[in-house]
Amino acid sequence: MTTTVGSASAGPATAPAHLGRRLALLGAVLIVATGLPFIFLREDGPRWYHLVFHLLGITVCAVGVVVLREVRRAAASTTLRVLTWVSTVAMIGWMVGHLGELVTVLTHGGAHADHDLFQHPVHLFFATIAVPAWMATVLSMLVLLITAGIQAIIRRVRR
Repeated sequence: MTTTVGSASAGPATAPAHLGRRLALLGAVLIVATGLPFIFLREDGPRWYHLVFHLLGITVCAVGVVVLREVRRAAASTTLRVLTWVSTVAMIGWMVGHLGELVTVLTHGGAHADHDLFQHPVHLFFATIAVPAWMATVLSMLVLLITAGIQAIIRRVRR
């Protein structure tokens, strides 16, 4: 618990309110992370969609890692802190996959890369990291949000 001169303590009493805002941000990251592949990885889409997908994916991963860190700081329970670590590791794996795939896209035509790039060995290698990490990210964040919701309901009932 931290106290400063002239202010109230910033301890557990304020944690649920701050946690709620951070969990709402995490929910937004989850929605974007879930929808991103379905929006940009289409066979009938323009060639530049692939490049944009990886650029946006890296951005979503970076924002997600920061939001997860903030959720971990505001979490009052060990369960939420452990779940944020699991989600963070999965999201970093997804980011590594995105970075590797982005380098492959940029070195093989950038925005003009063919759809044949999906079968390139280096792209496939990083995709084998990115796809399972994406699924683990989505599932672990979903479990995290459901757990936080259940804990909030239990906390409210106990009052």
